Amino acid sequence: SERLRHIVDAHLSKIECFFGFIGVSFAVVFIIFAALITPGYNPLEDTVSSLGRGIAKTLFSIAFVLSGSLTIPFILYLEKTLIGINEFVRRIATAIAVISSVCVALVGILPDPDNPDVFMLFHGTVTLTAFLGSIATICLYTFLMMKSNEYKLYHIIIGYATGLELLLLAITLFNPLVEWILTVNIMLWILITSIRLILS
Repeated sequence: SERLRHIVDAHLSKIECFFGFIGVSFAVVFIIFAALITPGYNPLEDTVSSLGRGIAKTLFSIAFVLSGSLTIPFILYLEKTLIGINEFVRRIATAIAVISSVCVALVGILPDPDNPDVFMLFHGTVTLTAFLGSIATICLYTFLMMKSNEYKLYHIIIGYATGLELLLLAITLFNPLVEWILTVNIMLWILITSIRLILS
């Protein structure tokens, strides 16, 4: 029983890591399901955000509200593990991470049919902030992870790949497939980082 209590205590001390894992896992399931049940949806031609305007918009909303909200405690745990490497970068990364996580949750707000223009302005602003903020966060934290020498090379590659994919997204004028690849990469980074922290 002593060993069991020790295991439970160890996992409870890392509860924030589970938030990141659970939030993104739900988002992955809901987004895939939303894409599958939306008539005519094609990731080669349709953006991720367009799922929020179809019949599966409620699933889309839940996916982003959950992932954005649950990522915040995960980020606050992650940043504590990177203390003492570069405090300026760590603080900047954490501030951007919290803001972008809030914006991810706001992406899940459903369209207002009475004020479509206002909603599109709002949605465009929070989506862009969430996207750019998430990528900046991942690249900055990846820099700290690389300096810590505690993360595998594949972890660093996946982190920095988001920056390259953002450049590719701009070059291709926001090609839907590239947007999908970038979205998947962001979620993958959160998943593998959560697992790494849970198991450490």
